[in-house]
Amino acid sequence: MKFGLGKKLTALIVALGIVLGATAVVISYRTYSDSMMDYYTLLGTNLTRTLASQLDADALERYYETGETDEGYYETQDFIQSLVENNQVEYLYVVRPNGTGVTFLFDSDMETSTSGEYEEGGYCALGSYVELVGDFAANLDKLLAGEEVEPIIQNDESYGWMMTAMTPVRTEDGVMVAYVMADISMNDAMNTRQTFLILLSAVMALLTVVFILVFLLILRRQVLTPIDQLTQATGAFIQNNEQELLQGTAAVNVPEIHTGDEVELLAAAFRKMEEDMISYIRSLLEVTAEKERIGAELNVATQIQADMLPRIFPAFPERKEFDIYATMEPAKEVGGDFYDFFLVDADHLAVVVADVSGKGVPAALFMVIAKTLIKNHAQNREKLEDVFTHTNEQLCEGNDAGLFVTAWIGLLEISTGAFTYVNAGHNPPLLKRVDGNYEWMKARSGFVLAGMEGARYHELTDHLDPGDKLFLYTDGVTEAANSAEELFGSERLQAALNQRIDLPPQKLLTELKQSIDDFAGDAEQFDDITMVSLEYKGARGAENV
Repeated sequence: MKFGLGKKLTALIVALGIVLGATAVVISYRTYSDSMMDYYTLLGTNLTRTLASQLDADALERYYETGETDEGYYETQDFIQSLVENNQVEYLYVVRPNGTGVTFLFDSDMETSTSGEYEEGGYCALGSYVELVGDFAANLDKLLAGEEVEPIIQNDESYGWMMTAMTPVRTEDGVMVAYVMADISMNDAMNTRQTFLILLSAVMALLTVVFILVFLLILRRQVLTPIDQLTQATGAFIQNNEQELLQGTAAVNVPEIHTGDEVELLAAAFRKMEEDMISYIRSLLEVTAEKERIGAELNVATQIQADMLPRIFPAFPERKEFDIYATMEPAKEVGGDFYDFFLVDADHLAVVVADVSGKGVPAALFMVIAKTLIKNHAQNREKLEDVFTHTNEQLCEGNDAGLFVTAWIGLLEISTGAFTYVNAGHNPPLLKRVDGNYEWMKARSGFVLAGMEGARYHELTDHLDPGDKLFLYTDGVTEAANSAEELFGSERLQAALNQRIDLPPQKLLTELKQSIDDFAGDAEQFDDITMVSLEYKGARGAENV
């Protein structure tokens, strides 16, 4: 961690406090400033409108054209001066926009004698012309058009902050003849606003600091300290109780926390978690021990099952009339597939391949029974159809689990090549004639073993010539799937066999299993894979070797 929760929350609260304080200062200052400006704007506007309402537009036009005064002019001048004396205004004057400037008609700064002469000190006498600059020049078009102009606030080098309000004087038909202008000093207002800003900032800064300190104090006492306690207790629980956890004797060490909020609930949840963890580990130790025991037993069962199947090759090194090889790879520790081959007598070889429904231990147990019964009946030299008939009757007895077996058995007369076989719901084998490819042995199949009491099975006959090859398998071969859930299938199986028609049984099954593994890739094996390959070399095979 780069920063702890306390530092992150502290930084967040400080930033939030600063933002809130600054926002409050800005809003308060703007509200105060806008209120002050509204007051002075209203003062200037009312004053200029008052004077404008008392002026005669025709007289103003005459004063502008002639530049001569009369008795009414002096009365207006006196009225202007009285307005200045009785209101908070520095200057009050009447001008007429003229070109790029204005011509003065009245000015409160002018004092005239009864003779009509302007007293010394005045500089904006009737007819005086002044060029407009700054915001006034920018609003010149509006002035010339007689439009309303918002009060202008600017900082003058000589007079300081000044606000100028303006109201047009119009004739009865709406023609603008002059503008009444009032200059109001804003120095006191600006100083007051600055003082207000400083005091407001200081108060908000103090309140922000107090708020942050109080909040952090509450945060530390109610949240951070309890969380630290929980963190330390949890770390210590694992570190200090490692052996106790393995032995199932660890104890809860989360402290009692009473904050009356979610932190207290979190502490209770931590205590419950440690209690559940202790209970879980105890159960896990028991389950692990049981699993190890079962695993050991399954390893023994796997070995026993492997030992039950013929797995020493060559199986009959003294017999050169035929070559046989078989493999079985269970999907789990033990499987339900099985194969078998054995000599019934010196001239007859029996070959069996079968698949028990289901997987795992139940299928393996049923497989042991089925394999034993089939071999016992076959070695009693019963007919193959009777072997399956009797085996089916015995398997159906007490089969409450509802398991069944698909099986195929063949009997080869070694001296002549006569071949008898029975199919009990199993995949049909593939037969390769000496001068051909692998083809399916198409024949009607009987019902599965242990599937129904009273089922009857019938033998079929064929003949193997020297060089013929027989391939037996379970559905784990054709139903092997890849990651795209595609099946290996019967067509791929037949094609793979025909690509290897000259290979002997052991090499054939080795390469075929590699083809299946390459097709499946990383996909998990779903079913047991069992394969048997038999090559008949004939009665004279021993002489040709």
